[in-house]
Amino acid sequence: MQAHLALLQLSGFNAIGGKLQQQDAIGYCTGSAVQCRVQQQSIQQQEFSDCIDLADSETLLLVADGVSSNPAAAKASRVVVNNLIQQWQKEPFSSKHLRAAQLYLSESLGTKRQSFGAATTIAALALSKSRFVAINAGNSRVWRLRQGQLLQLSIDHTFQNDSPELKQQSNLAQCYQALTSYLAADNDEADFTIAFTDGAVAAKDEFLLTSDGVHDVISTEELSEMMQQSSMTFALEQVRKRLLDRSAPDNASLLWLRLAG
Repeated sequence: MQAHLALLQLSGFNAIGGKLQQQDAIGYCTGSAVQCRVQQQSIQQQEFSDCIDLADSETLLLVADGVSSNPAAAKASRVVVNNLIQQWQKEPFSSKHLRAAQLYLSESLGTKRQSFGAATTIAALALSKSRFVAINAGNSRVWRLRQGQLLQLSIDHTFQNDSPELKQQSNLAQCYQALTSYLAADNDEADFTIAFTDGAVAAKDEFLLTSDGVHDVISTEELSEMMQQSSMTFALEQVRKRLLDRSAPDNASLLWLRLAG
């Protein structure tokens, strides 16, 4: 089963129009190392947009959003994406890989004063020919489009979303959107929350991964409309234009997988 993959990354802009540092990292790996068909890429650019064909639907997709309030955010997201790609080639993907990635992050960045505490969210989708596994920590998201319905498979780990009372409210202060879970370069931060969802893959399913720089600006309805367009290239350009028209106030990253049947 072949698949088509669209990738988008924008660095975003600050209040006076200057470009932000790119602290998101995205990555994908497809095929099997045993079968020698591995195609992999990790990306962290100011601006990137492309649509590619994948020879195999057995794929790992990753979106990591470096936590800007912590040091070395760009390094944290890049380290985690690359580590997870390497782990996936060795065994089936599971929650323990996020635990292992956090340990690797602590060992590689947590021992240095300038990068101690570097942190990142992560959203991951592992797809085989018949099953999917969606795993996340933080507020980067995994979505599935099935029969015209876009469903968020991931869980946002924020103070508002963690509270049943606050979850029902709107227009809360920004502090309630603060993260309650992420991967950090600190051995004392190993007890982070992971959300896990798995299930069967149906014909014509589509999957989407986004950082909050996308889904805080582009509505769920707009994302659904994008995914139902026939041309992925045209739809991707529309999303890019909307982000720029709306000032792109944050780094924005998107991976969109369409199964070819």
